[in-house]
Amino acid sequence: MGLPPDAEEEAVVEWIREQQAELARLDRARRTYALNGPVDVTREGVTVAVPLTVQDVRATLSADDAAEFDQEIQAAGASAAAAVTRKWALQALPGNDALDRVELLLLAERRASILDEAAT
Repeated sequence: MGLPPDAEEEAVVEWIREQQAELARLDRARRTYALNGPVDVTREGVTVAVPLTVQDVRATLSADDAAEFDQEIQAAGASAAAAVTRKWALQALPGNDALDRVELLLLAERRASILDEAAT
């Protein structure tokens, strides 16, 4: 006999699945964003500047982290560059909750996509 389902845990698992699906969709879209600096997003009344480009992510890092980032991004193949950039962008975002940081990143990528479409 198993434990009864935990509704809160199931909601978190579903949230993670949705985030993963959205990241996969963004990767398949292969859109390039003409960005001039980080994208500002507001969530729960707090505005955060989210770095989305290699240059912007690098600017948020300490000298030691920037050197590690440079090595990782230079070693990444073209298909892995976005994942490496996202990984380091997530580290630059405020907060202790990884899911919240992923949500901020997704909001910024959606906003960048909308801004890019409006500019074309």
